[in-house]
Amino acid sequence: MTDLAALRPRLFGIAYRILGTIGDAEDVVQDACMRWTERGGEDVRDPAAWMTTVTARIAIDRSRALARRREVYVGPWLPEPLIEDDPADDVRQADDLTIGFLRVLERLAPEERTALLLHDAFDYSHAEVAVMLGKSEDAVRRMASRARSSGMPTWLVSPT
Repeated sequence: MTDLAALRPRLFGIAYRILGTIGDAEDVVQDACMRWTERGGEDVRDPAAWMTTVTARIAIDRSRALARRREVYVGPWLPEPLIEDDPADDVRQADDLTIGFLRVLERLAPEERTALLLHDAFDYSHAEVAVMLGKSEDAVRRMASRARSSGMPTWLVSPT
């Protein structure tokens, strides 16, 4: 059995960066953990990869559903900042960067966003991301490349 508590921060980081809200990210991680528990996990060769794949796919689906809801919402959608326990000045600066990062990510399609984040921010290989997304490695490379060329500053994408 895998230690879900140890995986949760990484899974939350993936879901949060795809979705932009703490509540939605927590829901996605909880859903992924429930699927792991229901499945039993005995026949899973790499539990961390399985959980990352499930989390990414659930987050992509949730992102698409939220995008449809935002189409009928009047007004701009702003991502919810993730506030850490730091000195006040550092928090304000990090908060500004987080919102900017999430605004840039919001312009990407869910699968492009996921390919970019899993590869650049979470250090998965293109081959691993391809398996997680059910795409070819070349397709994942193209998605990540398109995402990077869409104006994403490389310094904004950093590992957790």
